[in-house]
Order: sequence, then structure tokens, then C-alpha cells
Amino acid sequence: MKKQLAGRRFARFLLVRDNFYSNPDAVRKIAQSMTYREHADITGYMTDGVYQPAGMRRRLERILGLAITRWDEDPEDGNGRFYYGFSAGKHKEIPAVHYDDPEDDVTIVIYLTPGLSPEYGTSIWQHRATGIVDAPARADARRLKTTLTKLRDRMEKDSNRRDRWIEIDRAGYRYNRMVAYASGMFHSASRHFGADLGNGRLYQTYRVGVAWRSGRIFI
Repeated sequence: MKKQLAGRRFARFLLVRDNFYSNPDAVRKIAQSMTYREHADITGYMTDGVYQPAGMRRRLERILGLAITRWDEDPEDGNGRFYYGFSAGKHKEIPAVHYDDPEDDVTIVIYLTPGLSPEYGTSIWQHRATGIVDAPARADARRLKTTLTKLRDRMEKDSNRRDRWIEIDRAGYRYNRMVAYASGMFHSASRHFGADLGNGRLYQTYRVGVAWRSGRIFI
């Protein structure tokens, strides 16, 4: 696959689709009925359960223009999980800049809090000092004359320091908007909102494996 992609692990893209769910209020009600908990290795306050409406895999394939090769149905894998992100209260946090693993997946986010302004969307980042925009690779380590382990540690150390990053793109928040991007791109929530389950920044995520050569995204 690496040879086919001429050294690229995935295609960089940012895709926005409005009015994703036909009845977003019903999906929001499902999300609010679930139990949420914190997890040490994951940003956000998340559900154990997931929600995958019938036909979602095929619908996402049509929207993305890519064949989905891995669709996790086990709730433990978290495909279709809901999250809250808070900016105040006991569970407040500054969203960390990160990439998702596997990095050649596609991450899909659906915004489910009505009334939030665009500033609460999803940001795409570039590391200021190194110029890196994706999950660190061996080529990055060679260019910077360091090891891949040290480079990854540096990205992790800087993940909560917004002054160490340049925002290069943003998908603004809008109720019932879907945002999709390559999982290996450095990204984060632009900002969180609220202090509790009644008014926090609620969103749902899907993460899928795809055949990058199968459709129109890879050029």
C-alpha cells in the first residue's frame, strides 16, 4: 500500500456535510440517555455504548467516496460513540492536539449541541517548530535529525500547548454537521463548551478503515 501511495499513508482532506441526520433531535436524545465516563487515554467524557443506525456504513461510503474496509460493530471498539467536551466545571479541559490511530483511518465527527457558534468546531494543526502536519513518520525524524520515538514524545509533550501549533484549517461548529478527515492529521476540537451533560459540547464519532485508492478523495 505504501508503494501504491508513493510514500503517502493517506490523503489529507477535510470534508463537511450539513444536515447529516434526518432527525438530529432524536439522536441527541439517544445520546443524552447514555452513561458517560472519563477515560485516561481519550479526550472527552464518553459513552460505553454506541449508536449505529441501519445503513450507516453504506451511507458514509457514498459521502466519503471511499470503500470502507473496516467497520467495527463491537461497542468496545467505539465506532458510533458519543462524547462531551466541557470548558468549565469538574470535567473541563483544553482539547489536546493529536492524531488518531490507526493513522490511515478516516475519522468522522457529528456535532449534536444546538446553538453553538462556529468557534467550537474542529481545528487542523501544524506543529510550529517542526512543520509537521501529520502523525510523525521516520522521514520526519530523519529530516529533524532525531529518532521517531523522541519526535512522538515531543508531539505528545506539546499537545496541550496551543502556542506550539499553527491552526491551518477549521470546520466550524453547526448543529447536525458532519466533519470527516484523515485520522493521521493533527486535529482537535477548536474549543469545548459548557459544564454538564445538559449544555456541553456533544458530538458523535465514527472511525473507519478505508481503501484510499477506491474513490475520488485520493489524487
